[in-house]
Amino acid sequence: MGAVGIVGFGALALVVLGWLVVSFSEEGPRRAVLEWLSATFGFVALASLFVHLASQAYASGNTFALVAFGFLLVIFSSSLLVSLFHALRAMRGGGGASEAGATH
Repeated sequence: MGAVGIVGFGALALVVLGWLVVSFSEEGPRRAVLEWLSATFGFVALASLFVHLASQAYASGNTFALVAFGFLLVIFSSSLLVSLFHALRAMRGGGGASEAGATH
């Protein structure tokens, strides 16, 4: 297993762990941070998957698959950045109770 696989499976494990903690936690600032961090790790796992698939498509010379997986990689990488921004903002204490969180 390469570095991309280790990062992807590690992020997936953190998503499951975060999901369990968020499921049994009361709503509050700590839970909001965990929600956003779990969402961020979910996007890391998806980005790792599409990095792997795009690299395989590149190695095999399949241009159609490379473009498709590259597009999905860009989409999920952008989502990762947005989620990371919200996680950092939640850690800093920004955002009010009226704003939507990562789980709703």
